[in-house]
Amino acid sequence: MGKRKQAFCHTRAFWMFVLPALLLFSVFFILPLILSIGFSFTDYDGWKTMNFTGLQNYTKLLSSGEFYKTLGRTFGYALFSLPFKVIVPLLIAVLATTKYCKGITVVRTISYLPVLISALVVGITINWMFGQEYGLINFIIQSLGGEPLQWALNPMLATFVVSFASNWASTGFYMIMFIGGINNISKELYEASSVDGAKGYQTFFKITLPMLSPTIFIVLLLSTVNLLKEYALVQGITSGGPGTSTTYIVQYMFNQGFTQYRYGYASAIGVVVSIVFIIIAAIQFKATKGGEIE
Repeated sequence: MGKRKQAFCHTRAFWMFVLPALLLFSVFFILPLILSIGFSFTDYDGWKTMNFTGLQNYTKLLSSGEFYKTLGRTFGYALFSLPFKVIVPLLIAVLATTKYCKGITVVRTISYLPVLISALVVGITINWMFGQEYGLINFIIQSLGGEPLQWALNPMLATFVVSFASNWASTGFYMIMFIGGINNISKELYEASSVDGAKGYQTFFKITLPMLSPTIFIVLLLSTVNLLKEYALVQGITSGGPGTSTTYIVQYMFNQGFTQYRYGYASAIGVVVSIVFIIIAAIQFKATKGGEIE
C-alpha cells in the first residue's frame, strides 16, 4: 500500500509540473497551428469573410514567382549568415575556456549583452552604428579619409548589416552552449593529448571539435530556423528594404496577412514554410548524423 501511495505521489508531482507546460504549449503553439492550417483553406480576410476555397491558396502560392524569389532570397541570406553563427561563438568559447587568453571576460560579457535586450533594441543600436549621415562606422571611414558607404541604399550592404546584427544578437547565446559543451569534455583527453605532444590546433581538431558534434548540430539547427524566420530584427533595421532586398519569407507572409488582409493566403505560406523547415531539419539531422560522436 505504501508503494502504491508513493507511486501515486510521484505521478501527481510529475503531472503538476508537466500540465502547465502542456497547457501553454497547446494554447500558444498547437491551437494556432490548427487554426492556421484551417485558415489556409479559406479566403479569410481577418474580419468577416471566410469561405472555403479548397487548395486555391496553395495553387496560387506555388505558382507565384514572388514567393519563389522571396524564398530564394531567404535561403541566400541564411547560407551567408550560417557559417558565422557557428564559427564566431565557437572561437570565443574556445578562447573563454583557455587559461592562456587574457581579458576574455570582457569579450564574453560584450558578446552576451545583446542576448539580454530585444531584437528591436538591437536594430536601433545597429542603425546608430551604420547610419547614413551620423553613423559610427561612416564617421570612422570619413575620419580615415574614405567616402561614406550607402548602407541603407545598397542591397548587398543592407544584407550585410542585417546579417551582422543577427550574428551579434545571437553570438552570446551560442557561445554559452559551446562553453557548456567544452566544459563537459573529459580533462583526461586533453591531458593525454598534452603528454603525446599535440599542439593546440591539433588538440582542437582531434578532440574539441569532434566531441562538440552534438552541440554543433543543435547550434546549426537553431541558427537555420532562426535565420529563416528572422523578422523583428529586419523590421528594426531595414523594414525589408531597399526595395525588397531584405524582405524575407516571414516579412512576405506578414505583409500578405496584416497589410493586404489575405489571412488565408498568409496561412498557406506559413504551412508551406513549416514543411520546408521540417525538411531542412531532417536533412541537417541526416547530414550530421544527429550530432553523433564518432
